[in-house]
Amino acid sequence: MDRDNYVSEKDVRKCQFYVRYMERKARTEISLLHEFEWQDNSGNVEEMCYWINKELSQYFRKDAKDIEGFVTRMAAACNDEILPLVKFDWIKNDSRICLWLWHQKISYSYRRGDVFPEHRGRFEALVEYFDYLNESGNRKRELLDKFRGDWQRKGNTSDPFVSESAEVINYLWRYSIKLHDNITRNFSPISDEDRKICLTGFYDCILDTPEKKELFLRKIKSALSSHKHREKAGKGNINKNFLLSMNNNEKLNEMIMLAGIKRDDFMNRLIADEYERRNTGKLK
Repeated sequence: MDRDNYVSEKDVRKCQFYVRYMERKARTEISLLHEFEWQDNSGNVEEMCYWINKELSQYFRKDAKDIEGFVTRMAAACNDEILPLVKFDWIKNDSRICLWLWHQKISYSYRRGDVFPEHRGRFEALVEYFDYLNESGNRKRELLDKFRGDWQRKGNTSDPFVSESAEVINYLWRYSIKLHDNITRNFSPISDEDRKICLTGFYDCILDTPEKKELFLRKIKSALSSHKHREKAGKGNINKNFLLSMNNNEKLNEMIMLAGIKRDDFMNRLIADEYERRNTGKLK
Protein backbone atom coordinates (compact mmCIF):
# COMPACT_ATOMS: atom_id res chain seq x y z
CA MET A 1 0.00 0.00 0.00
CA ASP A 2 1.55 3.26 -1.14
CA ARG A 3 1.96 6.07 1.35
CA ASP A 4 -1.16 8.29 1.30
CA ASN A 5 -2.56 6.19 -1.57
CA TYR A 6 -4.54 3.66 0.39
CA VAL A 7 -7.37 3.39 -2.14
CA SER A 8 -6.72 3.47 -5.88
CA GLU A 9 -9.83 2.47 -7.81
CA LYS A 10 -11.07 3.06 -11.36
CA ASP A 11 -14.57 1.62 -10.94
CA VAL A 12 -16.93 4.51 -10.22
CA ARG A 13 -19.51 2.25 -8.51
CA LYS A 14 -16.90 0.99 -6.06
CA CYS A 15 -15.60 4.49 -5.37
CA GLN A 16 -19.11 5.71 -4.66
CA PHE A 17 -19.64 2.79 -2.31
CA TYR A 18 -16.42 3.59 -0.42
CA VAL A 19 -17.53 7.19 0.10
CA ARG A 20 -20.97 6.12 1.31
CA TYR A 21 -19.38 3.47 3.55
CA MET A 22 -17.26 6.11 5.22
CA GLU A 23 -20.23 8.45 5.58
CA ARG A 24 -22.13 5.87 7.60
CA LYS A 25 -20.62 6.94 10.89
CA ALA A 26 -22.58 4.56 13.06
CA ARG A 27 -21.43 1.66 10.94
CA THR A 28 -17.80 2.56 10.41
CA GLU A 29 -17.19 4.38 13.70
CA ILE A 30 -14.93 7.00 12.24
CA SER A 31 -15.18 10.76 12.17
CA LEU A 32 -14.98 12.74 8.93
CA LEU A 33 -13.41 16.15 8.81
CA HIS A 34 -14.95 17.13 5.48
CA GLU A 35 -18.16 16.18 3.73
CA PHE A 36 -17.87 14.76 0.26
CA GLU A 37 -19.32 17.03 -2.46
CA TRP A 38 -21.59 14.55 -4.21
CA GLN A 39 -23.12 17.03 -6.62
CA ASP A 40 -19.78 18.01 -8.14
CA ASN A 41 -17.68 14.86 -7.85
CA SER A 42 -19.98 11.80 -7.78
CA GLY A 43 -18.72 10.56 -11.15
CA ASN A 44 -15.05 11.48 -10.78
CA VAL A 45 -13.03 8.52 -9.49
CA GLU A 46 -9.89 10.59 -8.96
CA GLU A 47 -11.70 13.12 -6.77
CA MET A 48 -13.37 10.36 -4.79
CA CYS A 49 -10.11 8.49 -4.20
CA TYR A 50 -8.41 11.73 -3.17
CA TRP A 51 -11.16 12.45 -0.62
CA ILE A 52 -11.11 8.86 0.70
CA ASN A 53 -7.34 8.78 1.15
CA LYS A 54 -7.24 12.21 2.75
CA GLU A 55 -9.95 11.37 5.27
CA LEU A 56 -8.38 8.01 6.14
CA SER A 57 -4.98 9.58 6.57
CA GLN A 58 -6.29 12.30 8.87
CA TYR A 59 -8.53 10.10 11.01
CA PHE A 60 -6.05 7.26 11.49
CA ARG A 61 -3.10 9.66 11.72
CA LYS A 62 -1.41 7.85 8.81
CA ASP A 63 -1.25 4.60 10.77
CA ALA A 64 -0.80 2.18 7.84
CA LYS A 65 -1.89 -0.90 9.78
CA ASP A 66 -5.16 0.62 10.98
CA ILE A 67 -5.88 2.06 7.55
CA GLU A 68 -5.15 -1.25 5.84
CA GLY A 69 -7.52 -3.05 8.19
CA PHE A 70 -10.27 -0.51 7.55
CA VAL A 71 -9.80 -0.62 3.77
CA THR A 72 -9.88 -4.45 3.83
CA ARG A 73 -13.22 -4.45 5.65
CA MET A 74 -14.57 -1.76 3.35
CA ALA A 75 -13.53 -3.67 0.22
CA ALA A 76 -15.12 -6.87 1.54
CA ALA A 77 -18.39 -5.04 2.16
CA CYS A 78 -18.19 -3.58 -1.34
CA ASN A 79 -17.67 -7.00 -2.93
CA ASP A 80 -20.74 -8.25 -1.11
CA GLU A 81 -23.11 -5.33 -1.62
CA ILE A 82 -22.25 -4.08 -5.13
CA LEU A 83 -23.92 -6.60 -7.42
CA PRO A 84 -22.25 -7.44 -10.75
CA LEU A 85 -23.85 -5.68 -13.72
CA VAL A 86 -24.74 -9.07 -15.21
CA LYS A 87 -27.39 -9.38 -12.48
CA PHE A 88 -29.22 -6.49 -14.12
CA ASP A 89 -29.11 -7.83 -17.69
CA TRP A 90 -32.79 -8.83 -17.66
CA ILE A 91 -33.59 -5.15 -17.01
CA LYS A 92 -30.99 -3.68 -19.35
CA ASN A 93 -32.04 -5.86 -22.28
CA ASP A 94 -35.75 -5.01 -22.09
CA SER A 95 -36.59 -1.30 -22.20
CA ARG A 96 -40.22 -2.03 -21.29
CA ILE A 97 -39.26 -3.82 -18.06
CA CYS A 98 -36.68 -1.14 -17.32
CA LEU A 99 -39.26 1.66 -17.58
CA TRP A 100 -41.75 -0.28 -15.47
CA LEU A 101 -39.24 -0.87 -12.66
CA TRP A 102 -37.85 2.67 -12.94
CA HIS A 103 -41.36 4.03 -12.48
CA GLN A 104 -41.95 1.73 -9.51
CA LYS A 105 -38.79 2.65 -7.59
CA ILE A 106 -37.62 6.08 -8.83
CA SER A 107 -40.09 7.84 -11.09
CA TYR A 108 -40.99 11.54 -10.93
CA SER A 109 -39.43 12.37 -7.55
CA TYR A 110 -36.04 11.37 -8.92
CA ARG A 111 -36.19 13.52 -12.05
CA ARG A 112 -37.84 16.69 -10.74
CA GLY A 113 -36.23 19.52 -12.66
CA ASP A 114 -34.15 17.09 -14.75
CA VAL A 115 -34.43 16.08 -18.36
CA PHE A 116 -36.54 12.93 -18.65
CA PRO A 117 -34.02 10.09 -19.08
CA GLU A 118 -34.11 7.66 -21.97
CA HIS A 119 -33.51 3.92 -21.55
CA ARG A 120 -29.81 4.15 -20.73
CA GLY A 121 -30.37 6.85 -18.11
CA ARG A 122 -33.21 4.89 -16.51
CA PHE A 123 -31.11 1.74 -16.36
CA GLU A 124 -28.16 3.55 -14.80
CA ALA A 125 -30.51 5.12 -12.25
CA LEU A 126 -31.80 1.67 -11.27
CA VAL A 127 -28.28 0.29 -10.83
CA GLU A 128 -27.47 3.33 -8.70
CA TYR A 129 -30.65 2.75 -6.68
CA PHE A 130 -29.55 -0.78 -5.80
CA ASP A 131 -26.00 0.35 -5.13
CA TYR A 132 -27.29 2.91 -2.61
CA LEU A 133 -29.50 0.46 -0.72
CA ASN A 134 -28.02 -0.23 2.69
CA GLU A 135 -28.64 -3.95 2.36
CA SER A 136 -26.52 -7.07 2.03
CA GLY A 137 -25.79 -8.57 -1.36
CA ASN A 138 -28.11 -11.50 -0.62
CA ARG A 139 -30.95 -9.14 0.27
CA LYS A 140 -30.44 -7.17 -2.94
CA ARG A 141 -30.57 -10.39 -4.97
CA GLU A 142 -33.81 -11.29 -3.21
CA LEU A 143 -35.26 -7.89 -4.11
CA LEU A 144 -34.27 -8.32 -7.76
CA ASP A 145 -35.93 -11.74 -7.80
CA LYS A 146 -39.04 -10.24 -6.20
CA PHE A 147 -39.26 -7.52 -8.85
CA ARG A 148 -38.82 -10.12 -11.59
CA GLY A 149 -41.68 -12.11 -10.07
CA ASP A 150 -43.86 -8.98 -9.79
CA TRP A 151 -43.31 -8.31 -13.49
CA GLN A 152 -44.24 -11.87 -14.42
CA ARG A 153 -47.46 -11.63 -12.39
CA LYS A 154 -48.56 -8.06 -13.08
CA GLY A 155 -46.86 -6.60 -16.12
CA ASN A 156 -45.98 -9.47 -18.40
CA THR A 157 -48.76 -8.88 -20.95
CA SER A 158 -48.53 -8.50 -24.71
CA ASP A 159 -47.42 -5.07 -25.89
CA PRO A 160 -50.42 -3.51 -27.71
CA PHE A 161 -48.17 -1.08 -29.61
CA VAL A 162 -45.30 -3.36 -30.60
CA SER A 163 -46.02 -3.32 -34.35
CA GLU A 164 -47.07 0.31 -34.75
CA SER A 165 -45.02 2.74 -36.83
CA ALA A 166 -43.43 5.90 -35.43
CA GLU A 167 -46.11 7.97 -37.20
CA VAL A 168 -48.92 6.02 -35.54
CA ILE A 169 -47.20 6.13 -32.14
CA ASN A 170 -46.87 9.91 -32.37
CA TYR A 171 -50.58 10.23 -33.16
CA LEU A 172 -51.56 7.86 -30.33
CA TRP A 173 -49.31 9.75 -27.92
CA ARG A 174 -50.98 13.07 -28.74
CA TYR A 175 -54.41 11.50 -28.46
CA SER A 176 -53.51 9.81 -25.15
CA ILE A 177 -52.54 13.19 -23.69
CA LYS A 178 -56.08 14.40 -24.48
CA LEU A 179 -57.53 11.36 -22.72
CA HIS A 180 -55.18 11.42 -19.72
CA ASP A 181 -53.35 14.68 -19.07
CA ASN A 182 -51.42 12.98 -16.24
CA ILE A 183 -49.44 10.98 -18.79
CA THR A 184 -46.96 13.85 -19.19
CA ARG A 185 -46.56 14.11 -15.42
CA ASN A 186 -45.16 10.59 -15.44
CA PHE A 187 -43.47 10.33 -18.84
CA SER A 188 -41.89 13.02 -21.00
CA PRO A 189 -40.13 11.21 -23.87
CA ILE A 190 -37.95 13.14 -26.30
CA SER A 191 -37.35 10.69 -29.16
CA ASP A 192 -39.84 8.75 -31.29
CA GLU A 193 -38.37 5.47 -30.08
CA ASP A 194 -38.76 6.39 -26.43
CA ARG A 195 -42.28 7.73 -27.03
CA LYS A 196 -43.32 4.22 -28.02
CA ILE A 197 -41.78 2.76 -24.85
CA CYS A 198 -43.45 5.43 -22.72
CA LEU A 199 -46.85 4.81 -24.31
CA THR A 200 -46.47 1.15 -23.36
CA GLY A 201 -45.19 2.26 -19.96
CA PHE A 202 -48.32 4.33 -19.40
CA TYR A 203 -50.36 1.24 -20.25
CA ASP A 204 -48.27 -0.90 -17.84
CA CYS A 205 -47.82 1.49 -14.91
CA ILE A 206 -50.69 3.97 -14.73
CA LEU A 207 -53.59 1.94 -16.10
CA ASP A 208 -53.39 -0.47 -13.20
CA THR A 209 -56.55 -2.54 -13.73
CA PRO A 210 -57.70 -4.71 -16.66
CA GLU A 211 -60.80 -2.52 -16.99
CA LYS A 212 -58.75 0.67 -17.38
CA LYS A 213 -56.47 -0.99 -19.93
CA GLU A 214 -59.40 -2.32 -21.96
CA LEU A 215 -61.18 1.06 -21.99
CA PHE A 216 -58.00 2.87 -23.02
CA LEU A 217 -57.29 0.46 -25.88
CA ARG A 218 -60.88 0.65 -27.09
CA LYS A 219 -60.77 4.44 -27.22
CA ILE A 220 -57.44 4.76 -28.97
CA LYS A 221 -58.27 2.02 -31.48
CA SER A 222 -61.45 3.88 -32.41
CA ALA A 223 -59.52 7.16 -32.67
CA LEU A 224 -56.81 5.52 -34.78
CA SER A 225 -59.39 4.02 -37.14
CA SER A 226 -60.97 7.45 -37.64
CA HIS A 227 -57.55 9.01 -38.11
CA LYS A 228 -56.58 6.50 -40.80
CA HIS A 229 -59.92 7.02 -42.53
CA ARG A 230 -59.40 10.78 -42.61
CA GLU A 231 -55.89 10.33 -43.96
CA LYS A 232 -57.13 8.02 -46.66
CA ALA A 233 -59.91 10.43 -47.57
CA GLY A 234 -57.34 13.16 -48.11
CA LYS A 235 -55.22 11.10 -50.51
CA GLY A 236 -56.92 10.86 -53.90
CA ASN A 237 -60.42 10.81 -52.42
CA ILE A 238 -63.21 13.33 -51.92
CA ASN A 239 -66.19 13.30 -49.59
CA LYS A 240 -69.59 13.12 -51.38
CA ASN A 241 -72.93 13.67 -49.66
CA PHE A 242 -76.10 12.36 -51.29
CA LEU A 243 -79.53 11.06 -50.27
CA LEU A 244 -80.64 7.42 -50.37
CA SER A 245 -84.12 6.09 -49.84
CA MET A 246 -84.60 3.97 -46.74
CA ASN A 247 -85.27 0.95 -48.93
CA ASN A 248 -82.08 1.39 -50.96
CA ASN A 249 -80.06 2.04 -47.83
CA GLU A 250 -81.16 -1.33 -46.44
CA LYS A 251 -80.22 -3.00 -49.73
CA LEU A 252 -76.84 -1.27 -49.68
CA ASN A 253 -76.14 -2.40 -46.12
CA GLU A 254 -77.06 -5.96 -47.04
CA MET A 255 -74.72 -5.96 -50.07
CA ILE A 256 -71.88 -4.48 -47.99
CA MET A 257 -72.34 -7.14 -45.34
CA LEU A 258 -72.26 -9.91 -47.94
CA ALA A 259 -69.18 -8.40 -49.60
CA GLY A 260 -67.40 -8.15 -46.25
CA ILE A 261 -65.71 -4.84 -47.03
CA LYS A 262 -65.99 -1.24 -45.88
CA ARG A 263 -68.75 1.02 -47.22
CA ASP A 264 -66.25 3.32 -48.95
CA ASP A 265 -64.53 0.42 -50.71
CA PHE A 266 -67.84 -1.11 -51.73
CA MET A 267 -69.13 2.15 -53.26
CA ASN A 268 -65.89 2.67 -55.18
CA ARG A 269 -66.01 -0.89 -56.50
CA LEU A 270 -69.71 -0.60 -57.42
CA ILE A 271 -69.11 2.55 -59.46
CA ALA A 272 -66.01 1.11 -61.13
CA ASP A 273 -67.86 -2.12 -62.06
CA GLU A 274 -70.84 -0.20 -63.43
CA TYR A 275 -68.59 2.12 -65.41
CA GLU A 276 -66.73 -0.87 -66.86
CA ARG A 277 -70.04 -2.60 -67.73
CA ARG A 278 -71.34 0.45 -69.58
CA ASN A 279 -68.11 0.94 -71.55
CA THR A 280 -68.04 -2.73 -72.48
CA GLY A 281 -71.66 -2.50 -73.69
CA LYS A 282 -70.82 0.42 -75.97
CA LEU A 283 -68.12 -1.56 -77.73
CA LYS A 284 -70.50 -4.37 -78.73
